[in-house]
Amino acid sequence: MFNGDYKLNFIQKFIWLISNFVNNLDFRQNKHSYWRNLNLNSKQLNFLLSKTDDLSSPSRKVCDMFWHKLPWIEISKIFGGNLNSVEIGCGPGRYGKKLEKLIKNFSYLGCDIKSYPEWKLRTNKNITFKKMNSDQVLDVIEKKNFIFTQSAVEHFQNDHLFFKNIQDYINNSKKPFLQIHLLPSSFCLWKYLMHGYRQYSAFKIHQLYEKFWKKQNFIAVSLGGKNSNFVHLKYITLPMVLGKIDKRKLYEAKYKVESENAIKHDLKLFNPKNASFYALVIFSNITLSKKLFSQL
Repeated sequence: MFNGDYKLNFIQKFIWLISNFVNNLDFRQNKHSYWRNLNLNSKQLNFLLSKTDDLSSPSRKVCDMFWHKLPWIEISKIFGGNLNSVEIGCGPGRYGKKLEKLIKNFSYLGCDIKSYPEWKLRTNKNITFKKMNSDQVLDVIEKKNFIFTQSAVEHFQNDHLFFKNIQDYINNSKKPFLQIHLLPSSFCLWKYLMHGYRQYSAFKIHQLYEKFWKKQNFIAVSLGGKNSNFVHLKYITLPMVLGKIDKRKLYEAKYKVESENAIKHDLKLFNPKNASFYALVIFSNITLSKKLFSQL
């Protein structure tokens, strides 16, 4: 399987595009009980939108809204008030800093296949970084109770091995553990084009659930939708393909209004197949209260 992050020749690009298109085809109905939407009232929605960057893509906005919405106080209580996290594929580590502001008694180890200049600036007593491959996840998970990825797993060649290694460790350790993985939907094929190894359809999410998480407390959150996807194509993908121009920077105020309106409309049109992104939340070796389960 080719990686769209690297320079490919025409034939390799064609194979990558067609194979991902075929793999993303999904004609099945998605009526599984684990699917959720970002359930927000107007006050919550406006507050969460205020926490996003005006020029972020619609997908990035809804992902950041998801992280802010999680009931971190209640989640932390399950783990004795301490969340010791590791992020795989952390890039410059922006989510370590983001979660440090949201969670008390939080520690973070960011891991990536390459180091970033931002690591030195963001390192403190709670935040550290390590250069490593995703296949080495077992080297860093032992003293943790929370592992997460954000827009990273599509860049891992062995995504199923990655999930298997984590779940095998959790099952054997029998200790309470939290996983959160944010994955690009199948429509991201057209939004990002040559990007990573793959995208994830709703059916692919179900396959992962059946293979790794069927016996866990599993929730899949559908983020964004067709309106958000259209705004991305209009302001980012098509202008970049046709003229190497990012229209967000040319029409900042207009983009902000259109992207936020698109997100608001998508919240009313819940359909996992049209999602911009997926957030998978997996609690293991824990009995969740109905109250907490409803807040996720």
